Amino acid sequence: LRCSHAAMNAPANAYSNLKRLFFLRSIAIGGQVLVIAAAVTIFDTLLPLAAMGAIIFLQAAVNVRTWTRLRGTTPVSDTELFLELLADVAALTALLYLSGGSSNPFVSLFLLPLTITATALTTRHTWAMAGLTIACYSALMFFYRPLGHGHEMHSSAFNQHVLGMWANFQVSAVLIASFVATMSASI
Repeated sequence: LRCSHAAMNAPANAYSNLKRLFFLRSIAIGGQVLVIAAAVTIFDTLLPLAAMGAIIFLQAAVNVRTWTRLRGTTPVSDTELFLELLADVAALTALLYLSGGSSNPFVSLFLLPLTITATALTTRHTWAMAGLTIACYSALMFFYRPLGHGHEMHSSAFNQHVLGMWANFQVSAVLIASFVATMSASI
C-alpha cells in the first residue's frame, strides 16, 4: 500500500520539483548576469560577453519552455526533470569553459544539480549526474578559455590548488550521491 501511495504522488512530486527548478534557474540566470557584470565592471575582467550572453539567453529560453510546460496538464516525469537538470549542467559547463574552467570559483555550483537529483530522483539518476558532473569538472581542467588573473607568478602552487579543488569536488560528489540517495530512499 505504501508503494502504491508513493507511485500515485510521483507525478505531483515531479511537478513540484520542476516548479522549484524553474524558480532556482530564474535566480541562477539573474545571478549569472550580475556576476558577469561585476567581473567586467569591478574586476576589469575580459570575458567573451557575446558567447556568455548567448548561453544565458538559451537558459532563459529553456526556462520559458519550462514555465509553459508547468502550465500544461501532462504529468511531469522523472526523466523530464533529469533532462532539465542536464540542460543546466550543460549551460554551467559552457559558462565555466568561457571563464577560466576549473580555476573559476563558481565550479562548485556543479554540486547543485547533483544535490537536486539526489533528493528528487532515483539512485540511477543520481549516479548518472555524479558521473556527468565529475566528467564536466574534469574536462574543464584541460579545456577552457584562460583568464588573466595574476596567478602566473606562482603557477605551480596555483595548479596544486586547482588539483585539490578537483579532488575535493570528486569526494563531495560521491558523498552527496551516496548519502543523500540513501537517505532519500529510506524516507
